[in-house]
Amino acid sequence: MAGALKIQGRKGRHEQFINGTFEPTGQQHNGRSVWVARAVEPVYIFHTGKARWVVSKRLDDGAQCYTFRQDDGQSKDPLSVQGPWVCCDADGQWRADPKVSMTAAPASNDKFLQLRMSLDGELQKLGLTDVDTLKSMWKRLDYNGNNIVSLAEIDKMVVELVNGGQWPSWLNNKPALMRAYKKTTLRDGNGDDWVQKPEFSALLLNIFWFNKLFQIFSMIDTEGDRRIDVNEFTRGMATLGLQLSPQEAQAEFAKIDTNHGGQVLFVEFCAWVRNRVNPDHNKSFDADIYSGEHCGKVMRQAHGNRGTHAHFVTRKCMTDFDEAEKKIKAALQDNAALGKLWRKMDFNGNGIVDLAEIDKFVVDEFPVLNHKPALMRAYKAATKAGDGDDWVQKAEFKALLGNLFYFNKLFWMFEKVDSDGDRRMDYSEFKKLLSITGAMTKMNEAQAQADFKRVDRNGGGIILFDEFCAYFTSKACPECLTAFVE
Repeated sequence: MAGALKIQGRKGRHEQFINGTFEPTGQQHNGRSVWVARAVEPVYIFHTGKARWVVSKRLDDGAQCYTFRQDDGQSKDPLSVQGPWVCCDADGQWRADPKVSMTAAPASNDKFLQLRMSLDGELQKLGLTDVDTLKSMWKRLDYNGNNIVSLAEIDKMVVELVNGGQWPSWLNNKPALMRAYKKTTLRDGNGDDWVQKPEFSALLLNIFWFNKLFQIFSMIDTEGDRRIDVNEFTRGMATLGLQLSPQEAQAEFAKIDTNHGGQVLFVEFCAWVRNRVNPDHNKSFDADIYSGEHCGKVMRQAHGNRGTHAHFVTRKCMTDFDEAEKKIKAALQDNAALGKLWRKMDFNGNGIVDLAEIDKFVVDEFPVLNHKPALMRAYKAATKAGDGDDWVQKAEFKALLGNLFYFNKLFWMFEKVDSDGDRRMDYSEFKKLLSITGAMTKMNEAQAQADFKRVDRNGGGIILFDEFCAYFTSKACPECLTAFVE
């Protein structure tokens, strides 16, 4: 079997796809070996069957590619060809780039790399590498034909495909979907809030990859609290066949637990795996992925998508939140007004709403609350507190409204006190946020400490942002904890 290949030296257009290490897939295309990027991206090296080796996002005739190397049509692999790599520059012109080189790379038996190498086979089994199938799926996803899709629309597609038996159930996990969406928009796309048609193949690959990782993370997370400590990590690695000594396990765990809080979140686990699979990756990408905190920086540089640029540059202010809070609290006290809002959200009248319907409702009724990470957290909190399914039912509507408002407001305010940007808080950050919200005027130091300990169930001295949101919503809006009955 062919060995791994490494391409390096490209600067400028398409460098993120050309530079990297490529592993042999074991399959043939036009009678020659195929390599795929270690980075979880749909990028392949293959021969066109005529006179070129190409780096391209799809196994086809190679007419559209990122770079190519001319040969005589007889070479068995691209290493045996002497000519330069020809790349498309920013002006659209193809030129030989003498700085681009290819070398043989050492083989790797890393378990996570093997997992990455299984993804293309998984996609192929479900027909997700076929161009006609991809076109059909895109039309289904982009049902309004505007050539961009939101997180809510993607979630709706995944839920329908899983419920319909077309996709396996392990592909429907919200934390994994959020990571897939963020990687597609921030790393593989142009940095805006939408997935566009050219990014669709990358989205599918990312959905499979992060769900695979979520399966592993959930297996390691024996306590089921969406966090893993060093003991769970050590046992989990052994189960996967990665036999680490206690010292090695501690050292690896420390690489993930960069803030030394003693616990690791799913998103941090993903970043660690990414570094194992592709050590040459741009580490600044993981800073964006952790919480989305730096996503705005990317969007401001790229100016976002034309259709959404104006939405991004509008700054939120406390007055906007105050007005939304008055409207929501008034509705929570008025069954008629609450029923009217429910019917706007449940526009098809089936008594349940999914994430896509909630997203549409928020955009139409409360644009100040249109923030996807907060929306996802509010949705998950409402379903978890309800009957645990993937829909919000009428009885859960009051909880959802409270969550939508306070999760958004707190998300906005939390950035002012989250000094280390890790979406977790210690007691000093907890107290600071309570002070900003005005809640500290209603309690003393002892009460604040008692509340923090109540939220910090494992006594680690650190609480998650999501846990703070749930705590604060219950204190600030107890009326949203009751079921809605008309």
